[in-house]
Amino acid sequence: MAEGSLRLVAFGGLGEFGLNSLALEYSGRLLVIDAGLMVPPAELPGVDMVVPDFQYLAQRADCVEGIVLTHGHDDHTGALSYALAAAPAPVYGGKLTLALAQRRLRERAVAADLHPFAPGEVVELGPFRIHPIRVAHSVFDSHCVIVETPVGNVAVSGDFKLADSGREEERSDVAALAAWGQRGVLALLSDSTNVEWPGHTPGEDAVVPAIEDVFARASGRVFVTCFATALPRIQRIADIASAHGRRIAFVGKRIAENAEAATDLGLLRVPPSQVLAPQSAAALAPGQAAFVLSGSQGEPLSALSLAAVGEHRDIQVGKGDVVVHSARVIPGNERAVARVFDHLCRRGCEVVHGGLARVHVSGHGSRGDLTDMIRLLRPRHFVPIHGEYRMLVQHARLAVEAGVAAEHVHVLDNGHCLRIDAAGACLDVSIPAGRTLIDRGGWDEVDELVVRDRRQLSSNGIVVPVVTVAKKTGQVSSPPEIVTRGLVDADVPSALVEDASRLVLETLAARTPEEHRDLGLTRERVRLELRRYLKKRTQRRPLVVPVIMEV
Repeated sequence: MAEGSLRLVAFGGLGEFGLNSLALEYSGRLLVIDAGLMVPPAELPGVDMVVPDFQYLAQRADCVEGIVLTHGHDDHTGALSYALAAAPAPVYGGKLTLALAQRRLRERAVAADLHPFAPGEVVELGPFRIHPIRVAHSVFDSHCVIVETPVGNVAVSGDFKLADSGREEERSDVAALAAWGQRGVLALLSDSTNVEWPGHTPGEDAVVPAIEDVFARASGRVFVTCFATALPRIQRIADIASAHGRRIAFVGKRIAENAEAATDLGLLRVPPSQVLAPQSAAALAPGQAAFVLSGSQGEPLSALSLAAVGEHRDIQVGKGDVVVHSARVIPGNERAVARVFDHLCRRGCEVVHGGLARVHVSGHGSRGDLTDMIRLLRPRHFVPIHGEYRMLVQHARLAVEAGVAAEHVHVLDNGHCLRIDAAGACLDVSIPAGRTLIDRGGWDEVDELVVRDRRQLSSNGIVVPVVTVAKKTGQVSSPPEIVTRGLVDADVPSALVEDASRLVLETLAARTPEEHRDLGLTRERVRLELRRYLKKRTQRRPLVVPVIMEV
């Protein structure tokens, strides 16, 4: 290894799903790999998305050589516009990856300098040389990225499985991975998503028999919902539909756009004559139509959710139709998906999901794939990435079993920096690595205090005491009105509200001369007294917002 050291800087994706982003830093120059978002959990009400805190990049904007994208999923590309806002830099990725990312950039009116690469090509960026290697995943154009640095070679797996079935562009290039293992790999940063699953993850062909069975026996329309980027899956659905004499429609903006982008690049091969607009497909006889639609996670305004309650403008579902749920349910979405299934069944549909038939296969490698990746690349150091913390720990143990020295396995948290040099590796000074909460369709940053208030409103309600006082004397002009939402029935008078009104009067009567002169002090006194009273009476902490008007 050359003199000097390499730093691995983690912005997100460690101990969580989503927010996948990291940087390699050598001699003050940075290479960013991925810039992903996270779908907000339930405890962040009203937040549209979560993105990494790119403060570290913003402070070193002139030092960023480029941003490399391993594949086109939002948890790896969805925060690209925010990374570019922090540090404008050229962006590199597969053709489909960049096409999908560019659509999001256009939505936010963000310009980017995009450079497509292909397996076997080399991209030189400052002290870094990037070598993309094709890997199998649930979206075309996925890559493991080998980065040559003056200190040694670093492999970032991206999301992968080592499937060897399907078309060439769907198979991992195991020979290329093994060749880099022969050359020497300083560090492997590897996806941990399915480390708890035994064996090997099969290729996309594993879903074909179950989906073929649905088409073979269905007399009505067939609806298949999957992730919008699951283009290898969509290819198989289209092929099966065609074999059974059905024409196909893509329903949902993202699915239609992604299918168009993949078709333009020759990755999705569906004859134009087979594809219809949703309205035209809906007009066909039931046995002649198939639909691929969005909504696999039960999103309220998705095509599947709207169709399930009879509110979609183009398609209807009913008795005799079969709905295939060809996707993994993301943790936290179980209730929403189950609710959609119930609505579909009430309308007479048959619902086929992964619990009944193999209509879905993961895009992530299981323990066997993860072990094989380690043995192919034979890294000196190993860093598990992309997963909850327990998964990182289990992946670290797996690496030791696969032959990596225990002292060379490093489980990191977001914000940690791992310094690697000729002497070994150690933790360096950490960086800020918080989350940025985004609201209003991805435009405004949301303060944590706002989210805290939203949580409080959702669980404890709100109380608004409205009081009118005379401007000259400061005396109360009329009895206080107590407005509540989410605390007691607003239409039914209660002793709680009456007692709260009396408490407000008593608090106003006991004001100090300073509080008489300053309405702000009066509001705060009323807020504190009423909040203390309500907590004692209800064991809840509603948001109290006093309104005091002078007349």
